[in-house]
Amino acid sequence: MKRHDTWPALLTTFIEERRALGFIWGANDCCLFAADWVRMATGRDFADGIRGRYFSALGAARVLKQYGGVVGLTERHAGLQRGTLTTAQRGDLLAHQMLGGLALGICLGAVGAYVGRDGIKFAPAADAAAVWKV
Repeated sequence: MKRHDTWPALLTTFIEERRALGFIWGANDCCLFAADWVRMATGRDFADGIRGRYFSALGAARVLKQYGGVVGLTERHAGLQRGTLTTAQRGDLLAHQMLGGLALGICLGAVGAYVGRDGIKFAPAADAAAVWKV
């Protein structure tokens, strides 16, 4: 998967557009946040099979189960290759362990951006449980 040449500016635009947008199941949850970024950066939408199929935590869990969870969605369905914390770069996807399980976010360098209740939240990228190259 190749990023557009303008991906650094696209990442800045994406984060600014989403900065105040809160968590919404089926619209701006962690999987769609990550998939929307990958679509903007590469033109490929790995959420094409899940968009519009759920609008609640239970619905998301059911859909994710069909794909093998967050890991299955990113690796098998999206075809993203696993990276390491030492090779993570801006624009790569991160997974952070949250109370409800793994949450997908975007590496911004030293921090990862994740969808929170009231907008984007940040966590140290070094605390990520997994990394996928975009």
